[in-house]
Order: sequence, then structure tokens, then C-alpha cells
Amino acid sequence: MEELAFLLLPGFSAMAFFSAVEPLRIANRLAGRELYRWSVHVARGDHAEASNGLQIRGQGPIDEATKTLVVCAGFNPLALADPRLLGQLRRVWRRGGSLGAIDTGAFLLAEAGILGRDPITLHWEAASEFALRYPQIPVSTELFERHARLFTCAGGTAAMDLMLEAIAFAHGGVLAKAVSDQLIHDRIRSPGEAQRGLDPAFARHPLLAQVVRIMESNLAEPLSIERLAEVAGHDRRLIERQFQRVLGQAPGHYYRELRLHHALTLIREQGLAVHRAAALAGFSSQPVFSRACRAHFGKSPREVLASGA
Repeated sequence: MEELAFLLLPGFSAMAFFSAVEPLRIANRLAGRELYRWSVHVARGDHAEASNGLQIRGQGPIDEATKTLVVCAGFNPLALADPRLLGQLRRVWRRGGSLGAIDTGAFLLAEAGILGRDPITLHWEAASEFALRYPQIPVSTELFERHARLFTCAGGTAAMDLMLEAIAFAHGGVLAKAVSDQLIHDRIRSPGEAQRGLDPAFARHPLLAQVVRIMESNLAEPLSIERLAEVAGHDRRLIERQFQRVLGQAPGHYYRELRLHHALTLIREQGLAVHRAAALAGFSSQPVFSRACRAHFGKSPREVLASGA
């Protein structure tokens, strides 16, 4: 039987947490025996409140014998990165245990000094901030990354795919498929599938889809149109014609819009200061970001955020 301890931080993603736990529960039921056992713990007090307001009560202190500890975080993951919490993570690691991180939990593992040369993943919204803060730690765009004693996950329903793969590895693909069917999950996604879906307009335009993927992977350090074309392996003029024909705009305009929305999301959802969000979206300064925002929306960043756009 495998035992896991889930550590919930304030603002954790309820979707990601339940996506991780429910496959384990269903696997036990379908197998007719206890393949998995889990406990729930909180960073402070007696409960943790998810980003949707749901409160989950902890089951007391983390057992010193815990072999697998999974950190579930969401917005502002470093708010509770105090010596006591980081010490807990280090003790599990030093005893030879396994550590997991869901959504933005990787920030805590990084602060504890546990992450190193192996690539990690986390929610795409937080990836650029993580890479800027910990440049020595490789960040991938995978749904999840699994190594010998370490696993990280982008969060959301990717946590379901992570656990389904773990079930398949430990107990066979037949059981994993049966669990997936119970969850009305049409297929178990491989870790290499994209975290973000594409605009339906790209369904019949693989060239556009490819270029947009490259844009989304290079928001903090935008590529020139020439470099985009080079990475995509296509002629620049062909790319410009397809963007104009399908989307009615130049690729540079579309790229700038992506970066604007990324910066605004970082401010709105993660509470970043405007200048930091602007830098993470590839704008050289806060005034440059503000001018781009006004040119695109006709409003300042503050006005856009106030309008809920």
C-alpha cells in the first residue's frame, strides 16, 4: 500500500487537489482493496482555504515517517515559506522520501533547496516568474514531470493524468483505464501534451498553431518575427499572410496581445506588482507596458483591471 500526505497551502487549487485524490479513491474501490492511503495537512492553523473559498480541515501534524509529501499551492505560494515549513520538506527529502508539487508548489521545493538539475513543471501562468526567480532550475511546459523521488505537476486536471499514470505504472494500465472511465476522462494524457488549448480558429491551420505555441513559450523574452519564422521552419511572409487571412491581424499584433493578457493575468490572479508583471510579459518597463495597454484596449492597466476585462 502506498501512503501520501497532501500539504495544502492557503489559496490552493481545489480542482488540482481533488483531481489528485479522486483517482486514488476510485482505484481502491475498483481494486477491492486499499492500494492507496492519504492524509491531509495544512501549513498553519487547523484548515486551509482554497482559492474558491472551500475550507478543508487538516488531520494534524505531518507524520515524521511520511514517505511521500505532496505540496498543493495556488496564488502567492511563498507567503508561508517560513523556516518551519521548509524544514519539513527538507526532512522528508533527507530521509529518502519522495516530494511532489502541484500547481505552484514547486516554489516551495525550490525555496527548500531541493530542486536541481532535473526539469520541473508548474502552472503556465507562474512559469515565467519561477524561471526568473530560479534561473538555475530548468522549467518545462509538460503537464507533469516525474523523476526518481520528485514529481511536479501543472495543476488543474493535469493532476488527474499524473495520478492515472502512477496507477498504471504500479498496478497496470487496465486499472488505470477503468479509473479514467469512472472519472469520465476520455483518455489519459501523456505529460508532453500542451497545458493550454488553442483557439478553434487554428484547428485547420497547423502552421498558425505551431507559431502560437512558440509565442506562448517565449512571453518573457519575445522573439522577433524573423526568429519566430526561423524556429518554426517557415518563411516569414507565409506566416504573415496566414495570420492576416485567418485572424485579420499581423503576427506581431497577436504576439503583443498575448503578452498583454499574460501581464494582466499575473496582476489580477497572482497579485504581482505592475512593473514585475510587465517584465514577465516581455515589456522593457512599466511605462512601455502601460502605453501598449492603452494602445490595445484604449485604457490604462488599472482601468482594464477595474473593468474586469
